[in-house]
Amino acid sequence: MTNIYRNRFASVCPNNGEIIFYDIEIQSGSMIHVEHIARQAALCRIEPTYHEKIADIFFERFGGRQVLRANHHGVDIETRRGFEEVTPGRTGQRVQIGSTLYEKGVDVATVIEHAKRAEILCANSENSK
Repeated sequence: MTNIYRNRFASVCPNNGEIIFYDIEIQSGSMIHVEHIARQAALCRIEPTYHEKIADIFFERFGGRQVLRANHHGVDIETRRGFEEVTPGRTGQRVQIGSTLYEKGVDVATVIEHAKRAEILCANSENSK
């Protein structure tokens, strides 16, 4: 299930005080209260913030996949969050096995091999009791 939320809001450019209109689209597998999106957009009107920082704030708050668009001085700006591709054969997120932490993008075969070793070591230590 995917929910798609769209909102248009304005913010002030921190460089020159011009009003910039933004369009944001948030795709989420879970429900987001529209009041929360509207409140976050209202906060952006209060404090002048750069486009990329606005994208970061929305992504931290709501997650999912997001596209933020605006036009400033004739330049179209589109910022995407949550679209990172997972490379086949690589971990898509951080993985912890025992006390070892594997960062995102580590070879999956390496992680599986280490997990097998950890399982064998654990089984051997239990058998020796």
